[in-house]
Amino acid sequence: MKRRALSLVMLLVLSLLVTGCFGTKTPEDVVNELGGKMDKITGYKTNAVLTLQTGTTPQEYDVEVWYSKQNNYRVALTSKQRNITQIILRNDEGVFVLTPHLKKSFRFQSGWPENNGPLYLYETLVNSIVNDADRKLKMDDKEYVFEVKANYSGNRSFSKQKIWMSNDLRPTRAEIMDNNMNKLVEINFTEFNFNPEFPKDAFDKDKNMTSALPSVPTMGQTETGVKKPTSQFGVIQPTYVPAGIKLNNIEPVTHNNEKSVLLQYKGEYNYSLMESRPTAATVSYEQGMPVDLGFTIGVLYQTAEEKRILKWELDGVEFTLSGDLPEDEMLKVAQSTYGVGGK
Repeated sequence: MKRRALSLVMLLVLSLLVTGCFGTKTPEDVVNELGGKMDKITGYKTNAVLTLQTGTTPQEYDVEVWYSKQNNYRVALTSKQRNITQIILRNDEGVFVLTPHLKKSFRFQSGWPENNGPLYLYETLVNSIVNDADRKLKMDDKEYVFEVKANYSGNRSFSKQKIWMSNDLRPTRAEIMDNNMNKLVEINFTEFNFNPEFPKDAFDKDKNMTSALPSVPTMGQTETGVKKPTSQFGVIQPTYVPAGIKLNNIEPVTHNNEKSVLLQYKGEYNYSLMESRPTAATVSYEQGMPVDLGFTIGVLYQTAEEKRILKWELDGVEFTLSGDLPEDEMLKVAQSTYGVGGK
């Protein structure tokens, strides 16, 4: 009898604790409500500050996200270090990576963001929580705090993440950590609104190419106002080379009727890096995926021969990395071209 009474008391205490933390909702209620959130909203608009600790130096972005059902996305990423804005745009025409200050864009068909969505998208956070059966949930300062796995392709060091949400399920903050709980990525949401109204041309490519220009350097200039070279440039050698690989050759080549430089690497993996200053305003690919390199947005795609290719632009130079490198190694090579002077 005493044992039964003690059990009832313990159940009552636990019930009060759960009620105190989650009101009338159980943790399962919270997750179920979160799982149906994207079906109930017409869109969202958010502003945030993103900090990346994955490179040699921290990189900070101001992030603005617009989403409108069904598949319209506009993500503006402004580098605080470089004062340059790039836009990831998805509309009925496809997915674009726009670089307005260079008047350049990549266009491709893609499963983005359903496949490998970034941390700053609400649905990425929601799916991380809903799809992790081993998730942990607690209440901290009147916010829900979720601890879940971090599943992001291209970076095997991402292991765990914490996500903070208000009681109406608006994200306020998120972090990605490695296995040792070292913080690699942090995002702080300064504003988040459900069901906003957007202008009719909010997701138009041409409109977005011009609307971002006032906040970025003028064509042909760097952040300091120095003119960029129009054709000749020094060879930029990545500072990261995977173990077991050596630079085998550097040679000038002609690619698409333009002078380029080709760096060839041999060893455990075999790959090449082409550097050029293309004049075409828009480059199109059948398939691709935008990838965040920390200092710029690149495009990762595969050819019909299943050859993996990563393209990105930095200060007017277009880089094309191709070969049999794993994706995470490709990203490391690409990231190591930032801040490197030409030789």
